[in-house]
Amino acid sequence: MNFIATLIALSVFVLCFPLYHLIYLHFSSNFSSKTKKGRINRCARSWLIATLEEKDYLLTTHQIRNMIMGITFLASTVVILIGLLVKLEELSLNYPLPQDRVSYASWLILITLGYSFVNLLLALRHLTNLTTLIRSDPEELRQIEGKEPAEYLTKLFVTGSQSYMMGRRGFLYGIVVLGWYFDVWVFVGLTLLLTVSLAYKHDF
Repeated sequence: MNFIATLIALSVFVLCFPLYHLIYLHFSSNFSSKTKKGRINRCARSWLIATLEEKDYLLTTHQIRNMIMGITFLASTVVILIGLLVKLEELSLNYPLPQDRVSYASWLILITLGYSFVNLLLALRHLTNLTTLIRSDPEELRQIEGKEPAEYLTKLFVTGSQSYMMGRRGFLYGIVVLGWYFDVWVFVGLTLLLTVSLAYKHDF
């Protein structure tokens, strides 16, 4: 029964986090009008085109740096949580929880938070490049990248914002895994609740 419950819990997590978001990002890229992320990406393109035409680089750079500050704060929080997880593993040796429950939950949190951290670093990379290249010579950027400047800068922003989204959501799902320490079905319920909430309120 414990093995079956664990298998169900892991299957629900895979369906709700990586698989759901893979499908969501696919829809956002190919059917942009169907998702909120897709519609925001289209607006971001018009925003960057207006920035290039009006040469209002300072405002755009400040707006992107606001995102960078949020990413930096969240990445720091993830590192702290990973450190606390390592400490919790040490304490679990004397804590009356079944060792398999602690192990599954701890590894899943570690993997999810690690994934979140990597995405936050990627978001920093793309958005920092955007703040640097937005004032570059359009003709030179066109020759180097083989794309129109607005198209290339939009791709940087979209890729960075998607990595930021996955970093944030990885953080949320990593927190939800804590429910497994109490009971595997608490974890399953919280995972489903989070996914439904995100889909209903934020994604479509």
